[in-house]
Amino acid sequence: MAEADLVLEGGGAKGPALVGAVAALAGARDPYVFHRVAAASAGAIVGGLLASGLEVSQIKAIMDGLDFAKFKDNAGLLGHVPLLGPAAGLLFHQGMYSGEYLHRWITELLAAQGVYTWADLRHEDPGSALPLRQRYKLVVIVSDVSRGIMLRLPWDYEKLLGVDPDTALVADAIRASASIPFFFRPWNMPTDPAVTGHDHIVCVDGGLLSNYPLSIFDRTDGKLPRWPTLGVKLSGRNTIRDQAWNPDNNSFELAKSLLITLLGAQDRSYISDPQASSRTIFVDTSKQRATDFKLTQREKDAMYATGEASGKKFLAGWDWEKWKSGDYRR
Repeated sequence: MAEADLVLEGGGAKGPALVGAVAALAGARDPYVFHRVAAASAGAIVGGLLASGLEVSQIKAIMDGLDFAKFKDNAGLLGHVPLLGPAAGLLFHQGMYSGEYLHRWITELLAAQGVYTWADLRHEDPGSALPLRQRYKLVVIVSDVSRGIMLRLPWDYEKLLGVDPDTALVADAIRASASIPFFFRPWNMPTDPAVTGHDHIVCVDGGLLSNYPLSIFDRTDGKLPRWPTLGVKLSGRNTIRDQAWNPDNNSFELAKSLLITLLGAQDRSYISDPQASSRTIFVDTSKQRATDFKLTQREKDAMYATGEASGKKFLAGWDWEKWKSGDYRR
């Protein structure tokens, strides 16, 4: 067995592509097992399922059986009125869809694996350079828009929220990280007023601040890493952006373009570094929109196949010993 930590980029409805890439790693000649996973948004969903102990084949079966359109849920009196429901959600609740189905769905899947609070994802690793408070199998990136800061949960619960991470629900953090702005309602996370000044903070998609935190598990104590941190990024290596800008676009299209820029600019610059790009599986999902949840089985299969093929291509050129010695050329 080969060992690794794993980082998964967020991508909304592009989750099947992540599963395909991870399947390539888990199905390699020397199969990978993952100690820790860090992710945002859709990556946090897949990462949470992996960290809970589910096999990649089980996660694929879950994705195949899921009607992604159910994520587009509305609540309240206007919830079932076509067009009016999403508009009312955006106007009165800062998001077209409630996200209740997403939260319930991930809660039930984790519970079936015996995962409720972060205490259930503790990772005992005596050789780790991470402090004890950061030794968990999963790290979820969340954007705290109340204060304009990035949260790495469960790492930042105690210091930045005043909450004991081992009492906080894993599903809540994943739901918060998956709160695509304007699409899903933001998630209100309880906090200690003595720390934050309020009884809760407002959280949205972690991808706003870091959609691909590849360096999160890198050692900082001067010792050589025991295993690599590998990543899956949902774009082609040379993709500048997924959609072309039209100068005649309206305000709504401008808002979408601003959001796409926010989600990708920081990490796109980061992966131009060969040290990062050389350990990244690039999966070109430019033909699939992150908010297109009306997926057919054919579209799911196509994304999974693209992810798996990209993973196998990566493995054909990946050499951990060479990378560790400082040879990042690919």
